Amino acid sequence: MSKPPGKARKMNIRILAADDLPSVNRLIQQLAAATGTDVSIRPGQLERIFERMAAHPDLYLNLVAEQAGDVVGMISVVCYQTWFHPGGTALINELIVDEQARNQGIGKQLIDAAIEEAHKRGMDELEVGTKGDNLGAQRFYRRCGFDQSYVLLGMEFEP
Repeated sequence: MSKPPGKARKMNIRILAADDLPSVNRLIQQLAAATGTDVSIRPGQLERIFERMAAHPDLYLNLVAEQAGDVVGMISVVCYQTWFHPGGTALINELIVDEQARNQGIGKQLIDAAIEEAHKRGMDELEVGTKGDNLGAQRFYRRCGFDQSYVLLGMEFEP
């Protein structure tokens, strides 16, 4: 049974490990279904992405939230240098909480862990983007302290 918001139990938040990739795949599929996006992950794809990211821990931060030994959420952040923000920018690429574990404060705890790490790395800001019609995600991010300071535009390429 889900706990009401505000009654969050402290999760074990840790760096994503290779053993977590099946859980990451499950979470990505949930995100794809929720956003109406077709995501087909080819064999070995997550492993290759994990290896590339793990080779550059200064650029990538991938955290998971565990509950009773199960991965119930993940956040993926890229940290990069900019001219305008000389300390750098941290950008949340994905934040996913398992459908069965929502409304327990897990997403907020993942955000807080990302903020803490961004501060440790000397970043000037933490950004996130959502689809324009994903009003639930936008409300969540605003509750976490984000505001709409600009519009993020995107261009996706065909594989």
